[in-house]
Amino acid sequence: MWRDPPRIRTLESTDDERRATWLELFFDLVFVVAVAQLSNGLGDVITFRDGLILAGLFVPVWWAWVGFTFYADRFDTDDVIHRVLMIGGMFAVAGLASAIPDVFAGASTGFVIAYAAVRSVLVLLYARAWLSVPAARPLVNVYISAFTASIGLWLVSLAFAAPARYVVWGVALALDLGTPLLNAERIRLVPIHASHIPERLGLFTIIVFGETVLAVVIGTDTVSWTLESGAVAALGFVVASALWWLYFDYLDMSLIGRTIAAGQVYLYAHLPLLLGLTAFGAGVKLAIKATEGGDVSEGAAWAVGGGIGLAMLAMALIHLVSARTGRDVDFWLRVLTVPLALGAAALASTLGPVLLLALPAAALVAQIVFELVSHEHGPDGMRLGL
Repeated sequence: MWRDPPRIRTLESTDDERRATWLELFFDLVFVVAVAQLSNGLGDVITFRDGLILAGLFVPVWWAWVGFTFYADRFDTDDVIHRVLMIGGMFAVAGLASAIPDVFAGASTGFVIAYAAVRSVLVLLYARAWLSVPAARPLVNVYISAFTASIGLWLVSLAFAAPARYVVWGVALALDLGTPLLNAERIRLVPIHASHIPERLGLFTIIVFGETVLAVVIGTDTVSWTLESGAVAALGFVVASALWWLYFDYLDMSLIGRTIAAGQVYLYAHLPLLLGLTAFGAGVKLAIKATEGGDVSEGAAWAVGGGIGLAMLAMALIHLVSARTGRDVDFWLRVLTVPLALGAAALASTLGPVLLLALPAAALVAQIVFELVSHEHGPDGMRLGL
């Protein structure tokens, strides 16, 4: 269709199981590359500086995906204009991904320009919605103003050298991420789809899980097979599989459709969850390499333990909001995994790579067994046919 003006799809649709479109799935492909670049940027020796860069870059990459996803959830029309703008956004994200290694090397100009381009395409999409959907203007006005101001800050950051440039980035990201949190009443006028958004978040999570599995494959491809390297690779795969199991079977995805506050907790908790999975994948790759005679580096150990800890803490938060009580068993099972994973990381030089992964793997598998025995099925409203 050449031209089909935006409309509020979430108010007119009666489809309780709205699914991702082919364009959305195509759009996700560039984020596969972006997440891979983030993981690869950590290199063979992970330092504290590398960890900060990973976290700092992950936020705008994830937020770029969130911006387009929530726009499409509300206003997607799939006409030629929409497709051209989305494909333009994909190209900008591809540029963003290609600039990630430069940031790890100390050059960030390309990343700034690419991110400004990504957000500018989103502003153009919202401008089109503003013209076509008067009922959505209270929310769209705020988004266009805040996102445009954020783009301006990103471009202004080019006038500063590091670390001042990164401070300006932080202010810009705070404006971006804070805008939805401060506009609950406007969001209520243009609601999101209760099944589409959890599915889209699940698909992005699958992308990150894929990078974790890829890290195991790459790790085993560059070392000689021994009993120890095989054990570390197997345990890394067990941890990734267990996290996948807990996420997709025992995380209450219906939470996003309860209230705006609950939905925002569900959304924003995915940031540490996905960041943790990305760090874990990079750490596993290095833990496998450490079986060739060297000790597990401190950075690799904290990537593994800290990554698991971040992911489990995020899931614990979602469980807490879902259960609305601190007595929920699932909440405490997730919370108690955090000090275990961090403790294994702190003692990695003594434990070695096998136990570094074996301890959290055992805890995660035990949780799955407990869930299967206690619940048999996950919470109602979770299974979306992913």
